[in-house]
Amino acid sequence: MKKLLGLLTLVMVLFLVASASAIDQSGKLAIGGYGGYAFGFGDEFKEYERFGVTCQNKVTFSFGAKAKYGFTSNLSVVGAVDYQSNKSEAEGTFEFMGESYPVSESETGHWLGVLVNGVYTLMPEETTCPYLTGGGGFYIPSTEADSKPGINVGGGVEHFFQENLALDAGARFHMIFTEGESTTYVQIFVGMIFYLGAQ
Repeated sequence: MKKLLGLLTLVMVLFLVASASAIDQSGKLAIGGYGGYAFGFGDEFKEYERFGVTCQNKVTFSFGAKAKYGFTSNLSVVGAVDYQSNKSEAEGTFEFMGESYPVSESETGHWLGVLVNGVYTLMPEETTCPYLTGGGGFYIPSTEADSKPGINVGGGVEHFFQENLALDAGARFHMIFTEGESTTYVQIFVGMIFYLGAQ
C-alpha cells in the first residue's frame, strides 16, 4: 500500500509540473499500460469460518495493457488485457478428535480479463480530459475453472504531458458472473498512454 501511495504522489507531482495541449483523438491509435490495486466486496470476499478457522478471499495488485482507437474526438473503443491477482487466507485453530492444530495458510492466484470497452471523453480539447468507460469481456482464472463473462464500468482522466503522451488514471467496477452469485471488485489504476502518429 505504501508503494501505491508513493506512486500516486509521484504522478500528482508530474501532473502539476508538466502539461501540453490535447490532440484530436479521432482516427488515432494509442497504446498504453497501467498498474494498480483492487478491493473486493460482496459475498465472495466476506470472512467466513470453517471448522474454527477464519477464511477470506481477497483481490490485490493488478496490471494490464491496452490499445485504443478514436472514432471521433469524443468516442473511442479500447481493447485491454487485465491481470488481476487474488489471495485466499486461512487463520485459526482446527479442532479434531480432541486435538488442536494451528492453521495459517495463504494461497495466491490470478485471472486475466480480456475486455472490450467503449470510452466517452467529456472534454477532448482540454489538457486534462475526463472520460467514462464501460464494456464487457471474459475473465480467465489461473485454476482449471472455466472462463466467465463479466462487465465493467468506470471513469478516469487523461492528462497530456506531450501531444502524444498522457497520464491515464482512474477506477473501474468489475462484475464477473459466476454460478449462483457474482464476483465484484473495484480496481484503481495509474498508467501512461502513447498516441501513435501524433505530431
